[in-house]
Amino acid sequence: MKTVDSRNNWQLIDTLLEDESDSWRRHMLMQLKEHVQAECGSNLEALLETMADQPRFHIWAGTEDSGPKGFDALKEFYSGLIASQSNQFEYAVERIIMGDDTLVTEGELYTPFKGAMLKQMGLPDIDETKDYATKGRTVTFWPFEKDTGKIIGEDIYSLTTDISNAEEIILKPYTYGEN
Repeated sequence: MKTVDSRNNWQLIDTLLEDESDSWRRHMLMQLKEHVQAECGSNLEALLETMADQPRFHIWAGTEDSGPKGFDALKEFYSGLIASQSNQFEYAVERIIMGDDTLVTEGELYTPFKGAMLKQMGLPDIDETKDYATKGRTVTFWPFEKDTGKIIGEDIYSLTTDISNAEEIILKPYTYGEN
């Protein structure tokens, strides 16, 4: 059974930081790490601090974009994600491409769901006391503001399994600030 552990999300970032000497690239990598740790560790205030004042997210499924636009919409989006505990995902990044003002990450994404939530969504053969996850390949573009160094948003392209194919997992939650 798969163990979903958010700590895997920043392993490659840490590896790249060991050798990166360019101060701007180091800043983007450290800002991304802070963003992901705050998100997975359920610290909404620290998470929003990593974001530009007018964030724009694009979450693509085919030609449909469901990403939040603007600070209030983003705060509502992340509040809901944290409340559902689906923020405790594992995005095991295998590759990071660094541009002048954008990072691009690619890897395997496991998004957790509580059994009770899947039951409410109408899935009949779910144990409400267990954790489940969808999985799939994801590429995310992370544009940065040059003047503030903050993340403008996320452009997410993901092909994940259908929610009805969620598999039982062991969830290993991350606590924001832990070593």
